[in-house]
Amino acid sequence: MFDYDLDHHVAELYDQLITTTEDVGLIRRLIGGRGKLRILEPFCGTGRIAIPLALDGHTVVGLDRAQGMLARAEAKIRALAPDVQRRITLLQRDVLWEAWPKDFDLVILAGNCLYELSTPEEQARVIAAAADALRVGGHLFVDNDHMEGELERAWYDPPVRERVFPTGECADGARLESRWEVIGYDAPRRLIRLLRQTCISLPDGSLVEHQCIQAKHPVSAEEVGGWLEAQGLRIERMLGDYEGHPYTDSAPRAIFLARKMDPARPAGQQELAGGADGRANHAG
Repeated sequence: MFDYDLDHHVAELYDQLITTTEDVGLIRRLIGGRGKLRILEPFCGTGRIAIPLALDGHTVVGLDRAQGMLARAEAKIRALAPDVQRRITLLQRDVLWEAWPKDFDLVILAGNCLYELSTPEEQARVIAAAADALRVGGHLFVDNDHMEGELERAWYDPPVRERVFPTGECADGARLESRWEVIGYDAPRRLIRLLRQTCISLPDGSLVEHQCIQAKHPVSAEEVGGWLEAQGLRIERMLGDYEGHPYTDSAPRAIFLARKMDPARPAGQQELAGGADGRANHAG
């Protein structure tokens, strides 16, 4: 994973860069009419998704490893009405190695969060943890870019990228400049290793430099679908964009809505018992 805690300014630059609301709109449409839900969002970051859902009346628990991201989310939450604040709980948690809370109506894996993980094994582990955190009948929302086939050449050619995240200027005058250099890749397995370097120019004129090695594995839609089904989750929607168009291999996104089935009940009985909360709605 990239270390979002390398400096507290990273969270501010994240908010400058990631401003989309289209995914929140899609989630709202998918859960509309299901009442007030208990929602878990791992990789919650600075609250871009969690806060709007809490404003809608849902109870939201956010998990993130980076204290800097959580601190920025907490500052936003303190500005909300007291009843909304009470509906949001933030927990510092390493989602790969620490236990998740359970019994949720909806778990959200959004914002390309699977791309934060290094290997398909880690990604499958997170899908398994998400399935375990759901109540029977609950839903898992998964949203990522996707890459079908081999690692795209643009990921390793050119081998050096300048001005990658986190790069930019913060309100206090601090300036961050980041670059990455490819140090190895396996195209057939879609694995790549990067040397990431960040130089921070602080307002007092001092310079701080950080570097780390990051491994990444761009997921395919086929992989994600397989991980969901391996956990007993039934895919009810598979979309290719935030407007709700059906998924195709050329679509920009691979968005899944999958329901946790009861292994003790036949599929037909679960369909009847699901009601408005569990109706299948297959795209395409």
